[in-house]
Amino acid sequence: MRSNSGTAWLTIRRTSPDDVQHRELYASLDGNRIAIILYGDVATVAIAPGHHELRVHNTLSRKRAEFDAAPGQHVRFTAANVPSKGFAYWAFFVGAALMWTTLEREEDGSPPAGPVKETFRV
Repeated sequence: MRSNSGTAWLTIRRTSPDDVQHRELYASLDGNRIAIILYGDVATVAIAPGHHELRVHNTLSRKRAEFDAAPGQHVRFTAANVPSKGFAYWAFFVGAALMWTTLEREEDGSPPAGPVKETFRV
């Protein structure tokens, strides 16, 4: 899909070095699932211009962000699963530990110049 003046873009990256690289992140836009993101994935989708609500969760921890997208704008976010306090203790002694979801807005980028490669699941 190529960018045009009536389309905006949303990208969610899961490439943070702070990410524990376990457990999927589920992303939804305006109540509709748009991606299941594993560590290393970059999800870019075309969206309608206007006001939106982005939600990202790992089934235990949830984050949300509201934003406005203008025609031709490329809105970008970084999401990650980060360790909770006592992560190493719980992981070693119990075999499981809590991870918290982070969601941070990045600086807007240029719209994709060509077809968007989908490296994520829906």
